[in-house]
Amino acid sequence: MQQQIKLATFEEAVLPHLDAAYNLARWLTHNSADAEDVVQEAYLRAFRFFAGFHGEDGRSWLLAIVRNTSYTWMQHNRSPELTIPLDDELHKIENKDLDPEALLLRMN
Repeated sequence: MQQQIKLATFEEAVLPHLDAAYNLARWLTHNSADAEDVVQEAYLRAFRFFAGFHGEDGRSWLLAIVRNTSYTWMQHNRSPELTIPLDDELHKIENKDLDPEALLLRMN
């Protein structure tokens, strides 16, 4: 009986925000399939820790879980070369034709 009450309360507080959860995960992961995995894991985490939810805003609580799940998922499932920050000096463009300042000076 207690499990049914918990499930009903969870469904009322969290399930209406499934689309928002997916949209956030899709935006963070840039991939539909990855977003589906993240949302599934986030909902499992949300259900597991639903007893710790004491607020009135299930949407913000869920989206925080989706955000954190996305970051954790990307750390474990993305290749390291995708997470290395871009070094501007290493990848500097040498072509002056693409430089906005050079183009502006040419026009004058």
